[in-house]
Amino acid sequence: MRADAKVNLGIVQVHKRVIADICAVAALEVEGITLARNKTLEGFLGFWGVRFNSSVEVVLDANAQVSVIIKVVVRYGMNLSDISRRVQDVVMTAIEKMTDINLKDVDVSIQGIERE
Repeated sequence: MRADAKVNLGIVQVHKRVIADICAVAALEVEGITLARNKTLEGFLGFWGVRFNSSVEVVLDANAQVSVIIKVVVRYGMNLSDISRRVQDVVMTAIEKMTDINLKDVDVSIQGIERE
């Protein structure tokens, strides 16, 4: 795009809940995992009209860099390091593609093993 064709229209802000939702949807694309949710807390807050995703935590540091912590449950028999790496790759790609934010960290916290 030519320099004279660029127009500054203002600032775009992305809420932490939007980043958490994108991360949750992207992580679910990886076969063999489910999100570790606190259904009691989500149900209580949902009763009051508050949307809350307990499986994804978005952290902003002092330099305005974004880190994400994703809590998952892995299906029995899956390679934990391989699954974690795939979740990290998928989440990082989705966030960069949809929001143009470069994540500092994508931490995967394996909360449990699920048998079929």
